[in-house]
Amino acid sequence: TMVTAGTLWGWCLGHFILGVTGSLASGPSGRIIQGQDCRPHSQPWQAALFNEDGFFCSGVLVHPRWVLSAAHCLQDSYTVGLGLHNLEASPESGSRMLEAHLSIQHPDYNNPPFANDLMLIKLNESVMETNTIRRIPVASQCPTPGDTCLVSGWGRLRNGKLPSLLQCVNISVVSEEACRMLFAPVYHLSMFCAGGGLDHKDTCNGDSGGPIVCNRLLQGLVSMGQGECGQPGIPSIYTNLCKFTDWIHTTIQAN
Repeated sequence: TMVTAGTLWGWCLGHFILGVTGSLASGPSGRIIQGQDCRPHSQPWQAALFNEDGFFCSGVLVHPRWVLSAAHCLQDSYTVGLGLHNLEASPESGSRMLEAHLSIQHPDYNNPPFANDLMLIKLNESVMETNTIRRIPVASQCPTPGDTCLVSGWGRLRNGKLPSLLQCVNISVVSEEACRMLFAPVYHLSMFCAGGGLDHKDTCNGDSGGPIVCNRLLQGLVSMGQGECGQPGIPSIYTNLCKFTDWIHTTIQAN
């Protein structure tokens, strides 16, 4: 089945993306589907983004002062939690809460619609790496179909509640041909697909901006998916970071 743009949505809690058709692309509340609690601090690059309403997106620490996230998670300012596992525990041992007031969306975000979904957030101070806070290198090689990758996030669970503990799930990279066919007319080379297996494993709204890690490298960011999460045969869309290594490097150097 071809997915129409109107049924796509970005998985940022409380944020809906307008479909190309102009219809509001909303869907059921999301969750990492069929995942499990991550081993505490096994994803030390995972960042949680908070605003005055609380947690709304994830991010990834890629430099002592910079976090990558999805461009559709843009806010004027952020509180960035690093070294977190349990969002209910405060303060959590080994965690840091930092302010950030500068974020830079990719200049081609949403051109064409949904494409180039990434931004850099500059922390107000550098962080020291510890056993709970660590950066991860961005993959310069593009993803290989069939590769198993790990996605993590605090998006909603199947029961509609937000988990307090970070959730992890393993999913497989889908071929570019299948991704293009499923998500035409919105597919763009800035995207890749993963998931859609018979095991229903998937990401969902609330997981936006979080990491998909393949072979110990940051391969992508959770971007968006189809209206109902965890459907066999319908993978989700991730920002294809191998296409943006130069932009990430030059943006960090220039700022």
